[in-house]
Amino acid sequence: MAECLYHYTDQQGYNSIRAQPVWVFKVSQPPGDHPLGAYFTTLDPKTPRLAQRLGLPREKLKYVFCFRGSEGLRRLRGGRGQFILYSPQDYTVPPSRQVYCGPTS
Repeated sequence: MAECLYHYTDQQGYNSIRAQPVWVFKVSQPPGDHPLGAYFTTLDPKTPRLAQRLGLPREKLKYVFCFRGSEGLRRLRGGRGQFILYSPQDYTVPPSRQVYCGPTS
């Protein structure tokens, strides 16, 4: 079975993404020198020090989307590319690839 990819977000992002049958993850500009994109990770919600490893505030870890397949995604440059992928354009996930969405805890 293919590895699950995760997208973490706050309540506003969660409500916006799950409002449609096809999930659409919008590009944004993360802090620092990272490229514009929609970001995903292979790290699941039970990963120790998740917020620190992903460089996200805890508020952005309250909700998660889980899906299979990484078509069209690129690995982030550097060491964090081992577990962070991104799309330089809005990224869609059809229902056939969706596994779970909801609170992380």
